[in-house]
Amino acid sequence: MNKLFVRRFAIAISLAVVFGLLCVYLASGSNPGIWWTPAMRSILFNRFLIWIIITAVWVHTIHPVLGFRARPFLRWFVFGAIISVDLAIGVFVGNVPNAMFIFWATIIAWAVYGMIIDIVATKFAWEWTAILGKK
Repeated sequence: MNKLFVRRFAIAISLAVVFGLLCVYLASGSNPGIWWTPAMRSILFNRFLIWIIITAVWVHTIHPVLGFRARPFLRWFVFGAIISVDLAIGVFVGNVPNAMFIFWATIIAWAVYGMIIDIVATKFAWEWTAILGKK
């Protein structure tokens, strides 16, 4: 197995777990009973999804339509936000105080977390084009 792939894999999963637990901790401020509940598992699963996509799926560094180089901070700010929408919508189920704030905070936080994960993974394990030997 390619060493850079394994390094990118390890970096992305480690940071996704750390940020996932940070997200659960921050959510426990307004919902102390979140630990070991379906909501916690949902948050961690959503972070697992970000980790999988950052590690194994994103091989394109050139925007497919516009043709510019999609740098890690740009592509994962966008993908982190998109992937977090399903989790963020969950705050509208039930009677959650400040639901709109939590909705936007979730999307923005995971856009930033996804961006950090991809920047760090790219810094220490290179772009996918380098891993796959493409120019």
